[in-house]
Amino acid sequence: MKKVLNVLSYIGLFFLSFALFLFITFPYEVLKESLAAELSQQSGMQIRIGEMSAKLPLGIRAQDIKVESANGSSQLQLKRLSANLSIFSLFLGKVRAEADVEAGMTAANTGSMEISLDFGIIDLIQGQPVPKHVAFSAKSFPIEQAVSFALGMAANSPGANPMVAPLLSALGVSGALNGKIELDLDSKNPTQSAGVMDINLAKAVLKLSHPSLGLPDQEFKKALIKAKVENGTLVLDKASGFFADEIELATEGKVTLKPVPTNSVLDLKVALKLNKGLKEKFGFIIDAVVGNSTSDGQLTMQVRGPMEQPAVQTF
Repeated sequence: MKKVLNVLSYIGLFFLSFALFLFITFPYEVLKESLAAELSQQSGMQIRIGEMSAKLPLGIRAQDIKVESANGSSQLQLKRLSANLSIFSLFLGKVRAEADVEAGMTAANTGSMEISLDFGIIDLIQGQPVPKHVAFSAKSFPIEQAVSFALGMAANSPGANPMVAPLLSALGVSGALNGKIELDLDSKNPTQSAGVMDINLAKAVLKLSHPSLGLPDQEFKKALIKAKVENGTLVLDKASGFFADEIELATEGKVTLKPVPTNSVLDLKVALKLNKGLKEKFGFIIDAVVGNSTSDGQLTMQVRGPMEQPAVQTF
């Protein structure tokens, strides 16, 4: 019996070593080009990957990733992206996917962001792709390029409002993303879900100094999103919001989680207020949205109903 176990262990070690050898020596340059081409075709954008290599114990590391919109008007660049699948979690009946993103081209502005998702193997087999645990953390992650890329894509999209598109192109937001999110989710019984969210932007600035606007940049005194999940309900902290000299954006309310995420019920209020130069320049847009020429630069949106199709009331 001992000899049989020894033989089996040697066979297992051989196959493990062989698999590790294939993993390390895999032609990642070929995979890099194929993956970039497939992602470009599926997204309609130009995606380039500088380098790709193995990441032990079971993962892939990509460096110098560039994403460019179809017309070349917007570009996003990441210094490093690592994805890893935890082997140990498989023995616990879970699938853990981890991603580590690093942005910033110089040591002075480099920041990192980590995302981890845990899925139950049985849940995945049953077609329930809701993670059991979500962990997110960010440390001095620069957002300027990502926000500019998103605004540029929105401004140049086919359905962009011709009145709003030039404004989106002229805007910019800079700052460093910090904070964490820890969520334990139960898709079968959402009332058992719990967690916290505490995200803030340090040195956040809304850039309005574009010649077409003629306005000063707005440095935020506070840029914070804070929430808690208890008994299956996500409640936004009233301290959450974005406040600068000429613009205020306050949020409050809750989201009641449901077994099907898109059926989760929203009950949120978002209040926007423009002051001084911003009100003079863009107050007419708020007047048009509210349907009231005396809105005084203030807009409140009440969002209620299922996440898939909520009812939005503006006043």
